[in-house]
Amino acid sequence: MYIHIDHNSGVPITQQIVEQIKYMTISGSLKGNEKIPSVRGLATELKLNPTTVARVYRQLEAEEIIYTQRGRGTFISPRRSGLTDEEKKRRMGGAIRKLVVEAGRLGMDSNDLLDLVREEINTLHGSSKDGDETIHPEKKEETS
Repeated sequence: MYIHIDHNSGVPITQQIVEQIKYMTISGSLKGNEKIPSVRGLATELKLNPTTVARVYRQLEAEEIIYTQRGRGTFISPRRSGLTDEEKKRRMGGAIRKLVVEAGRLGMDSNDLLDLVREEINTLHGSSKDGDETIHPEKKEETS
């Protein structure tokens, strides 16, 4: 598992790792039920204190991105969402608002912002530019 840590970014290391693992699950480079390195293994690989990686894994487990089976290891959770559409919207609201505000601050219009979001989704999944693609690769396969 390739994770890049930028010690000069100003973003906490734990947040960098969490976001990269989430990105890898969304992009499909980490699949459901795939085994990932142990806390100690990832800490060694990244040259970090195991406590830091344990904190990351606890957060990812709380968000149901990963799960641990005692004696077997840590795995990527199979993709599923028991959330209602309203809960999904609520959870995404803050991040979307922050994105829209930042785009406005940079002088970007809404069409340019939407184009960038579509490009990112297409980059993640190699999908068409129609804007109707589901973000989850598994769901895309089901509906295609």
